[in-house]
Amino acid sequence: MKVFILGNCQANAMRGLCREMFPNVDVSFLSITPFWGAFDEEKARDLLAGADLIICQAITNPDATFNVDDIRRSTHGEIVFIPYVYLDGIASLEIVASKGKSVIRGMQELMHDQEARKPIRIFEDYCSGRIDMKSEQRIFSSLEKMAAKESAHCSIVISDYLAETWRKQPTLYGINHPTQHVIFEMFRRICERVGWKYDPNHKNDPIVWGRRALPSGTRSLTPFDAKRLRLGYQADPHWYGQAYKLVNLAVKACDTGRA
Repeated sequence: MKVFILGNCQANAMRGLCREMFPNVDVSFLSITPFWGAFDEEKARDLLAGADLIICQAITNPDATFNVDDIRRSTHGEIVFIPYVYLDGIASLEIVASKGKSVIRGMQELMHDQEARKPIRIFEDYCSGRIDMKSEQRIFSSLEKMAAKESAHCSIVISDYLAETWRKQPTLYGINHPTQHVIFEMFRRICERVGWKYDPNHKNDPIVWGRRALPSGTRSLTPFDAKRLRLGYQADPHWYGQAYKLVNLAVKACDTGRA
């Protein structure tokens, strides 16, 4: 069987688990976007044409290369569309890449009604939890959007699992970098879908677990975030320094926008 996995870092983790659990499976991977990883449209189309099974992140933008309709037209193999984990709000401030550009999630909430205030005062209010970052609303909105896309386009879902676990245990290293328990659960559901025998003990090897750790984002998950969200885990240990950096970047971005 020839398997082709097309996606971003989350899908690349699926490729890693596939190779580890099923070493006899012929599995290839390419990035689905020119903004991350090895993107090669011509090679990807060749792999799509020759694969028996395609595991692909579901892109709904009709103008994007490799959107769901494009994938369907490009292969005769079985397609498993997987969701894209993007969960905003657990960390109240975070830098995330969007189409090759860096944006600060939480900046709008941070800078609301802050015109003419000194950056140090904004920083002090943020660090003291006096600014409503609307974190819970952002999380629920992300989960609702993910669930809607899953219902319309995906072969498996993960939003239900995220909804059950995000308060209980660390769920993200970054907005779109889920922690290992999410990665393993997504792969378990893929295996269930395609009829592969998933090994639940595989994750118990600390080296295997460590290999599936996606990079940490530049973010500030503060003690006030953890308290307001009733998290069963602690704030990021480096939240204060990260918050200083992010607040200053947000202030500069708003000043540039007003100029």
